[in-house]
Amino acid sequence: MISPRNVFNHLIITVLFSTISLSCEENNTEKTKKADEPPKIGNFSLPMSQQPSSLFGFGGNIIDKGEIQCYFFADDFIGKEIMNSTILPSILFGITNDFSIYFNFPYTIMEDDGHRSSGLADFFVQLEYAFYNKSTTTYSDQATIVANITLPTGSAKKNPPTGFGSPSFFIGATYMHMLVDWFVFTAPGAILTTSNHGTKFGDQFLYQFGFGRNIPSPPKWIYAWMIEFDGQYNKKNRIDGEIDNNSGGNVIYVTPSLWFSTKDILVQFGVSFPINQNLFGHQTKIDYAINVNCAWSFY
Repeated sequence: MISPRNVFNHLIITVLFSTISLSCEENNTEKTKKADEPPKIGNFSLPMSQQPSSLFGFGGNIIDKGEIQCYFFADDFIGKEIMNSTILPSILFGITNDFSIYFNFPYTIMEDDGHRSSGLADFFVQLEYAFYNKSTTTYSDQATIVANITLPTGSAKKNPPTGFGSPSFFIGATYMHMLVDWFVFTAPGAILTTSNHGTKFGDQFLYQFGFGRNIPSPPKWIYAWMIEFDGQYNKKNRIDGEIDNNSGGNVIYVTPSLWFSTKDILVQFGVSFPINQNLFGHQTKIDYAINVNCAWSFY
């Protein structure tokens, strides 16, 4: 007959063995996971949210679950008799490690051919989902799909207009290939506008590509340079039911920039130069643009 004491001892031994086995399994899983990740140096020395990404382009806003980033972006497009400045405070939140939501509150100041306007531009909420992730000991890959909806908080009646005057929608995708020293990214997308009382601003089609390299930096910092090419094709506007022949066209910018980040902050600065401006009709051309982006991360 088995005594209660023997049963108790057997139970203790079983629990201990199971605990040790589970612990070993978790350790092996963690070791395997770490073995499939790049070393924590160069571009990988900080969390994903602090690793280099495009300045002028869209997307690439996947961060850790529960992390919050507060952004302040500003740009200034300057040409002869034209100026378009935008201030864009925004908040990014990681819903999961692969899914984020991004709230953007733009304010714009515009001048064109002697006319000046300012005020809120169109507010938009953006969702991004990383549907593909791959890591090895030498690189990481990530592909995402991006979508947003823009609300008409700006004005289509001002001259120049500060908004579309009706909701618009964006759909796009991004791909990033990151090495310890180098990185490359690309992103196509489209802004689909809607009409309001016979007025519809032209749909926009975006195509972007860039690459960069880590610069030797102190511990717990990432320095990097990058060059990106950002193209935008705009269809012609329709104003009060009539086609505006002095709208639309294709513009391609090249933007060299510098990146600086720690675990808590990031700063990026660049200057954009148009290398192609094929504008329809008579439109004022842009000479250059200045872009600045700052962010604070809260884990």
